[in-house]
Amino acid sequence: MRQFFLYGLFLSLLCSCAKDKVPTEFAGCGDTVSFSQDIQPLVEMNCVGCHNEVAPANDVILTNHTRIANEANRMLNSMQASGIDLMPFGGPPLNDSLIQLFQCWILQGKLDN
Repeated sequence: MRQFFLYGLFLSLLCSCAKDKVPTEFAGCGDTVSFSQDIQPLVEMNCVGCHNEVAPANDVILTNHTRIANEANRMLNSMQASGIDLMPFGGPPLNDSLIQLFQCWILQGKLDN
């Protein structure tokens, strides 16, 4: 009986070491995220109304790639926040798939593509 237990334990340890189960920072990101087709429209639709050159809320302007890339980590934190820090301010929270898309863009190097 003890041998069966040890054999079962050995098999479970062997199976749990498979390389395909090791998470990576790009897990779930799939294709390369496009700034011009994915990120820029998302920001224009949800952020530029308050974060523009005319009246930049909190002195944050999000109207081009450089500015968005420089604020990307802070933006992601605001998208994932709760309460008063949640962005977009006064609107419904972004859905999880849009937040993940933005996070993937960051992980992929904030490309200007």
